[in-house]
Order: sequence, then structure tokens, then C-alpha cells
Amino acid sequence: MAASVPQPPAIASRIVPLPEPLHRFWISLDELVADVQPTPWGAVVTDARFPDVWETNYARVDVATEVSVATIEAVLLPSLLRAGVRVEHLVSFHHEAHGELLAELSARGHRISWDLAMVLDATPGAIAEDIAVEELPPADELWTAAAGSMRDSFGIEPAAAVEQLLTLERAVLAPAGKRWFAVRDEHGRPVSLGTLLVLGGTGYVDNVATDPAARGRGYAGAIVTRIAHETREAGAAGPFLLTDPDAPAVVRFYERRGFASAGFLVSTKGSMPDA
Repeated sequence: MAASVPQPPAIASRIVPLPEPLHRFWISLDELVADVQPTPWGAVVTDARFPDVWETNYARVDVATEVSVATIEAVLLPSLLRAGVRVEHLVSFHHEAHGELLAELSARGHRISWDLAMVLDATPGAIAEDIAVEELPPADELWTAAAGSMRDSFGIEPAAAVEQLLTLERAVLAPAGKRWFAVRDEHGRPVSLGTLLVLGGTGYVDNVATDPAARGRGYAGAIVTRIAHETREAGAAGPFLLTDPDAPAVVRFYERRGFASAGFLVSTKGSMPDA
């Protein structure tokens, strides 16, 4: 029996091709962070400094035509092995064209993941006057808070992956202009975080998380609104973000702040095939 083609989540969303500014941001981020090997169908991206960070070691499939697994792996697998990476990871910007690719990898045991792209589709809301959102400098306080958020809010593991992500943030993304925003609790501790990175003329929101004990106070919303204003003041497109389409409360959180669905990104992750 042929493997079934994985389908995007059935959520209320206008299914459209992913916007060009988001794709442009993604390509710019790859070129900033990693070694990029262009291919006729996209690119292979690797960075031996971060073997446990899948986002810096993967195949990016850009074309809206079917591509075979064999064609991709002919370039991807040798590059991953040279970088010391043990997991095969692909990202498709055109899931509607890559059904056979997704089906073959799914049948092989790869996990198929969907991200809902969202974009600010309105004028940013008013900045909350009763919540102080500050920009944190790239120093020890920020990196301690970021590491805790990676572990506790996003469940990133193993510890080596957290350390590699922190190195990526400190050594590459902060010098490129990535900005961290925070709200402090009554003890002065950063308890809610969010980031903005502008590349290729596009703003991107990431790392939005609040400590469980501080949730329900509007902190994350205030940070996202501040980031939206900063993006518009920079003259950048968006901002854009990716979120879990199977988390309707999170989707509604962004919709209340003027964000709208902008399509789906699909990724696969699985064991490297036997040599």
C-alpha cells in the first residue's frame, strides 16, 4: 500500500503560498548563520559548530515542483556527515507540491511537522502604558534568562543543544542585530521574553515565552506589540512569525494582536539512512 501524503492541519486558515518576504528572511538567515550550498531545488545548509541545532543543518526545498528524496539526499547526506550531524532534517516552502517527498519520508519514519506562518495584517495596537517592556542588552542577564526559557518554555534538549543555541545567539545573531525584549516581575527578574530580527527587509518575531507563574498578566502581548511597532519603525515588512497550528489558544493570541494566517511551512526530521 502506498504511503498517504501528510496533510496540513485542518484549521480555519486561508491556505495561500507563503509570502515572499518570509522566504527572503529565511534565505538571509541561512546565509548569515551557516554554510549554504545552492542546489537547483533550494539549498543544503550546514554548520559544524552547531550539530545539535537542526535549523542550521538541513535541506531547504524552495521550488514549487516535486523533488525526489534521492535527489535531495545525494547532496544533503554527505554534507550532514561532514558537519557531524546525526539527524536528517528538511524544510519545504511548497508543501502542496511535495506530496511524494513527504509521503516517502513519513513512510520511512520521519516526523512531519507543520508551522503556521502569520503576519501582522493591521496597524499595531496601542502599547500598554501599565506594562514596562524594555530591551535587554546582550549580556549575562539576558543569556541566563534565554537559557531558562529554552529549557523550560520550549523544552529544548539535550543540554548541548541549549549551549549551541546560546553560542549562536551571542556570536552570530546578536551582532547581526537581533533584539531581545523583556518584562520584569516585581523582583526585577525578566519573566517574559520576545525577540525581533530584521533581515532582508523583513521583520521576524521569535522566542516569545513567559514563565508559568507570570502568565495571564498581558506581558507577552505587550512585548509582541512593542516588537510590531519596532518593525514598522524600521520600515521592514511584517513582522512575521511561525506558530503551532495545533495550539488554537496561541493562534488566537496572535490574531487578537492583528496577525493573520499566511500559509504553512512543513518540515521533516528523522534518522539518517543506513549507509
